[in-house]
Amino acid sequence: MPQWIVHYANACGQLDGWIERIGEGIAEARYRAEQVLPAIDLDVVVQVWPGCVVKEIGFVGYAPTGTMMQLTFDPDNENLSRNIGEPLERMIAHELHHVMRWRGPGYGTTLGDALVSEGLAEHFSRQLYGSAPEPWEVEICGKRLVTCAEKAKLRWNDPHYHHGAWFFGQGDLPRWAGYSLGYALVGRYLEDHADESASSLIHEPAASFLAYLDA
Repeated sequence: MPQWIVHYANACGQLDGWIERIGEGIAEARYRAEQVLPAIDLDVVVQVWPGCVVKEIGFVGYAPTGTMMQLTFDPDNENLSRNIGEPLERMIAHELHHVMRWRGPGYGTTLGDALVSEGLAEHFSRQLYGSAPEPWEVEICGKRLVTCAEKAKLRWNDPHYHHGAWFFGQGDLPRWAGYSLGYALVGRYLEDHADESASSLIHEPAASFLAYLDA
């Protein structure tokens, strides 16, 4: 039977008082995901790294391979406690979609690949939870989204794009531009393909979504 092994990096006790709630979130996200995806073996590393989280929620996820997911927390972040329930589960679902995509085409190396991988993961969380968009998924809208889309179209196939600039505001682009673009373009694709879902599109090539970059 496939198993998830959760590794709590807690030698210094920084996760004391949080482990039970984190474990419950991992279990619930896994349960929901396995209703629409095949069960897999997965290592989940849970760690503390103060300041290296999304400050609005107190944690962040990262899925660098098809076999491992990292969940990073900042226990001193004032927003952590109120987001440790379903918001954490949605983030775990997001990262699990990345894990599954790594088992197919991968996250990708170009800007277009990244936009699609993030957009699909965002919509996967929504598929499982029926939730409203996360702040970063709709932070950029209207004319600003159109402007970002025009820039993205020119660099869609660029393997040298600056990931930090497109997704974290480390440059002249607004923070979360890539997340908002990805959410929008995958959303348009799904509207045009009612028989598809984020779970069924895990291995869909990024090129399939290019036409939906335009608003």
